[in-house]
Amino acid sequence: MTIERGEFDAITIADLEELVAAQVPEGLRLEYKRELYGNSDSDKREFLKDVTALANSNGGHLILGIEESGGGAAQITGVECSDTDAEILRMEQMLRGGVEPIISGVRIKAISVEQNRNVFILRLPKSWHPPHRVVAKGSNRFYMRHSAGVHEPNVEELRALFNQSATALEQARLFRDERIAIACSGEGDHPLVGNGRLFLHIFPTAASSGMVNLNIEEAYEKHLSFRPIGATGMTPRYNYHGFINERGGDHNHGYTQIFRNGCLEAAMGNIVREHEGNRGIPGLSIERYIFQCLSLYINGLRDLGVSPPLILMFTFESVGGVIYHVSRNEWGDYEPPLPEGIMHLPEVFLEDYGDDVDYHRVVRPAFDALWNAIGYSRSQFFNEEGMWIGERR
Repeated sequence: MTIERGEFDAITIADLEELVAAQVPEGLRLEYKRELYGNSDSDKREFLKDVTALANSNGGHLILGIEESGGGAAQITGVECSDTDAEILRMEQMLRGGVEPIISGVRIKAISVEQNRNVFILRLPKSWHPPHRVVAKGSNRFYMRHSAGVHEPNVEELRALFNQSATALEQARLFRDERIAIACSGEGDHPLVGNGRLFLHIFPTAASSGMVNLNIEEAYEKHLSFRPIGATGMTPRYNYHGFINERGGDHNHGYTQIFRNGCLEAAMGNIVREHEGNRGIPGLSIERYIFQCLSLYINGLRDLGVSPPLILMFTFESVGGVIYHVSRNEWGDYEPPLPEGIMHLPEVFLEDYGDDVDYHRVVRPAFDALWNAIGYSRSQFFNEEGMWIGERR
């Protein structure tokens, strides 16, 4: 296994020995340090410079405890450290307090070399929310990495960095629109049923880099994390795009598709109901189905090694003129009908993995916009902490 291709948690001393045996040189995605960074202000700024330079460029690894010679790995020396957990916490605190915006998806681990001597490995994803700036101890600088080391970007390089986030969002929207068009075209041997459809798309910003290639067999093994929205059962199978979970039955009422590049598409058909000549969506039930699956999906992608940040997009299709009912009595209220046939709720960004309430807080603005469309100032189904509870306040 190589450092670049291997699962981060599976990296061992043998992988470091491979670097030394092959005298793998430093480069765009790899830097060695013989010692730990100290506690002085200049040492902390040096640490943050090296980390942000990788994140602002192509991502990669910073390895502490390997001596280099002529730019290549020469010897595993390890660094003296009796409490690796405390040292990892110190580095995490420096990153949280010294970089703007925060770098998502940083992984840090220690590998024991001998008693009280360890090698620390930091894996930095390529950031799709750059540029990250060092702000610690009076600093206010941007850094990038090139083959010869670290440099401060010029105006054109900075402009390109600032444009990356916008480009990722444009690609996410294009992916969403193309996928919805395909799903609603009626093509294929098992087309998604109509009468109103719901789509959730999760687009890892790293997907547009071409550097993500999921282990589809592992995704299949974790299929319970990707059950279709509102489904009690599922049929998992491999397909051209990667792996899909389908609801049972002769007609396709929904599915969850996992793509090799880490993207996720969850769809639910036939969400519009008819009652005494009125057409409506049972909003409470639909939102409950969504939030029963939301954390499962996000944590499932996390467990497959998909790096954040993630762009989440909710879309309601073929819902123009339909009433979105938010009462427990699904036909007991008559809010204004939804104004558009296709409603793209505002895209939201999940910067890093967390817990249920973190995910609920992130997506709340999308549901606030949905409730705005039916005359409310914001969704009434969230509590004060930002958790979706399905109770009107």
